[in-house]
Amino acid sequence: MNISLPEFKITVLDQLLAFLWRQWSALGVAGQDAPEERCVIDPEPLLLLSLTVCRYDARLFDEILDWLSVNSGFMNAQRLKNLLQQFDFNCTAELSAVAELLGKKSGTALKWKTLSSHPPLATPEPLFCFKDGKPLPLSSEKAPEFSSHGLLRGPLKLRGYSTPFPAQGTATLLLRLRALLGVNSRCELLCLLGASNEIHPADIARQTGYFARTTQNALAEMLRSGVVEMRTSNREKMYWLKPGLLDNLLRPDGTPTPWVNWSPLFRALEILWLGLIAPKRQKLDPLLLASELRRLTSAMRPLLGEAGWGMHLQNEKAYRGEEYSVVFMQDIKALLERLNHN
Repeated sequence: MNISLPEFKITVLDQLLAFLWRQWSALGVAGQDAPEERCVIDPEPLLLLSLTVCRYDARLFDEILDWLSVNSGFMNAQRLKNLLQQFDFNCTAELSAVAELLGKKSGTALKWKTLSSHPPLATPEPLFCFKDGKPLPLSSEKAPEFSSHGLLRGPLKLRGYSTPFPAQGTATLLLRLRALLGVNSRCELLCLLGASNEIHPADIARQTGYFARTTQNALAEMLRSGVVEMRTSNREKMYWLKPGLLDNLLRPDGTPTPWVNWSPLFRALEILWLGLIAPKRQKLDPLLLASELRRLTSAMRPLLGEAGWGMHLQNEKAYRGEEYSVVFMQDIKALLERLNHN
């Protein structure tokens, strides 16, 4: 592989958008056929990544808003806030605007208030861009929900074609659990318990974005249901699901719940995209570009490792000079291919 950075950016963007379209379509977004998703979709980190990347696909951005207008009652606003802070996602302004929009629905203002109160961007900028990075032309009329957060776009004209999330299938398991049990930490806990032979509360907290105390308290209460069991080893408590009771819901084919630790993976992908479009990297000689791509790898590596995808990045220190640019592009191509065939 020997392509320029501008060509590589388009390749990465196309792959990311294809993945995001697939995930949102599986949740009920209109516009594309929804192929079967084999893993549980986690809507909060999915939204955080989408708010950054979908600025390059205005159609998908607005279809997500359309879906939220139907399904926002099953989104966890507090968890969005936790994940935004824990992983330092770069979509604070976009999320604030969306929260303001959702808060206008009857009875939901309080739920979204803490997310809509972030300061606006210091310098207003167009919300949407073409794939080459140039801003989409702006109409004279602006959407006030976005303008108040420093993001300029035309008036909202949602199509109203999105549907409630499907009531069957692995992809919507987390949302279906929320419909059954309410929007609370126990839904993610059940997914993680279904995905593991046994698991420590701290591992669940790291993978879900909840506070450790929240996780521990919920597990202690769930233990009394007879559905969850626990053992103590070296002063550490390990929890698991009692076989049989919830298998039809969490393990319908007899295998562990296909849960992916999406949050660090999606933050790594956001770092990738923002790193590739950073102005400072656009006109570098090959040697300096390779050095910048090494920096990008160093930022992504711990997050991919936490998600269990760290094997896709080779050791950048093992390659000299500008040859690392080729290695980096090959690694990212393999990572995105796995993402789109997971």
